[in-house]
Amino acid sequence: MEDNCYLCGSTENLTRDHIPPKGFFPPNKRYNLVTVSCCGDCHKVLSLDDEAFRIFTTAQINRSSEGAWIWKNKVMGSSFKRSPKLKENVKKSLIRTNLTDAQGLQHSAITIPVERAEKFLIRLTKGLIVHHRPEINPINKKYKVTMLKPTQDLIDNTLNKFRYAEIGDGVFRYWRAYNNDEEFIYVWVYVFYDGAMFMVEVS
Repeated sequence: MEDNCYLCGSTENLTRDHIPPKGFFPPNKRYNLVTVSCCGDCHKVLSLDDEAFRIFTTAQINRSSEGAWIWKNKVMGSSFKRSPKLKENVKKSLIRTNLTDAQGLQHSAITIPVERAEKFLIRLTKGLIVHHRPEINPINKKYKVTMLKPTQDLIDNTLNKFRYAEIGDGVFRYWRAYNNDEEFIYVWVYVFYDGAMFMVEVS
């Protein structure tokens, strides 16, 4: 497959897109990052989805220390200061939960519009398909996104048969399974900052 944009197929004005975005990683975790070809037109409209999804995943109560670092330094220390409007929009997305921490304090949760989360995760999946199986064109595939509850039982007893990879130690982990007959990737499972888990089915 010739070098082209993984989102639209264009061969013009190509740049590189990080999968997941580079801004998801603390500086000391930016090694073995995945990049794929992306045209300038597609690339320039991705930042808002990236930022929304990063805020959502780093706001998880059970996030890793890397997620806490991104929340403190990138979200609170950069995104909200740069854009008061973004901060206000995030405040509007807050909902009360029944989650409590070790001190017994009740927590709120940040929500993200379903269509925005799905758009980000489908794009991520397309990029990883191109990275692992460059002979496959991901553009016209069908994608189904599901949010999962990350449990050790799920990881140990279900995902142990999947192929596993990790980028950035505590930032992004993923599993992928292949169809035995067609050798096509049909299910991906992602964990961000050890706290947010998603499944994307491809057909």
